[in-house]
Amino acid sequence: MNKKDAERSGCGVSPVVRVLHVGPGWGQRGGIASVLAELAGERERFAAQEILFSFFETHGFQSIKGVLSFLLLDIPRFFVAMCGDVNIVHFHVSVRGSFYRKYMLYLLARLFGKKAAFHLHAGNFERFVVGSSRVIRDAASRFARGADAAVAVSSAIGDEVSRYRGTRDGLYVIGNTARMAQAASHAIPRKANRNTPPYIAFVGRLAEGKGIDDLMKALAILADRGVHVGLKLAGGGDLDRWKRAASAHRVDHSVEFVGWLEGEEKLSLYRNARVFCMPSHFESFGISTLEAMFLGVPVVGTSVGGFLDLVEDERTGYLVSPGDVERLVDRIHILLDNPDLAVRMGAEAAKRACSRYSVEKIADQYVCCYRNVMALPGGKR
Repeated sequence: MNKKDAERSGCGVSPVVRVLHVGPGWGQRGGIASVLAELAGERERFAAQEILFSFFETHGFQSIKGVLSFLLLDIPRFFVAMCGDVNIVHFHVSVRGSFYRKYMLYLLARLFGKKAAFHLHAGNFERFVVGSSRVIRDAASRFARGADAAVAVSSAIGDEVSRYRGTRDGLYVIGNTARMAQAASHAIPRKANRNTPPYIAFVGRLAEGKGIDDLMKALAILADRGVHVGLKLAGGGDLDRWKRAASAHRVDHSVEFVGWLEGEEKLSLYRNARVFCMPSHFESFGISTLEAMFLGVPVVGTSVGGFLDLVEDERTGYLVSPGDVERLVDRIHILLDNPDLAVRMGAEAAKRACSRYSVEKIADQYVCCYRNVMALPGGKR
């Protein structure tokens, strides 16, 4: 998007904009860290639009050492950063410690008169806020309302943010990107492979909210029906807990824990899968779902959060209600039993990913957001 394009699209045009992204760091992986890695990888693209990025990493609150590091190291470093030439501080927010850290830094940024963007990445933010004290509930509202712009990773999260913000003004729904998968999407189209044992792929944090137990139950039911399929789980988490679950469901012989994958190893996992399945109970966006789509893999997900934007039900994959194991089984079975259908749905998924979530399209949306924020008369209070 050049300056003339920006003018035609309604985005403001102004001189160089310096944006400081505030998020996790110090070895953290997945989630917001993945989003920031994607943005960092596109620094040159944004610089060509006179949007200059820098990044501020914060220590997590998982230990006393982390809390002390934030208080004694991060806050002083942030103070120094605010003394520099920063126009917009872009806060990438999740729940619990992520929210507490970003809100404290947000208050400091406001003392320096900096413009601010509140970017919500969590699919369970409302649950977190409702279950918190009155002080935290008020802080969530002040943060969302006070920011010059609010960014949500999906339409469902946008609706949630607008409730805290009290308006949809200044709200931008900007999805995530998957640069590596997008670059690999131009490879040879997938074909139905009937010669190798099929497997279901899952990529993400191995946690309760991701619906892994539902997926293992589905695998057991499929086996009882005589449908034998493998399940490859890529990601980090409590492996012992999930190995016990696989054994309890009598599918341990079909489940393979492949660990945290990067680069070509992860792409290969997607490419060779018959189905990508993530039956999450909440999901703000779903970067791994987008990666699978770019590589032409049909998705079976749940009708929550980012899946509602990503997956077109019965065209690029299937959506089921969270916890509906029987319907999950039926949808997976359809794709396993019809390899040609799986390929067609995967091809439609790739088209949808390229048309809606390409790096180019998402970058333009960020640029428009930043230009509009800079066009505002001053930071909100």
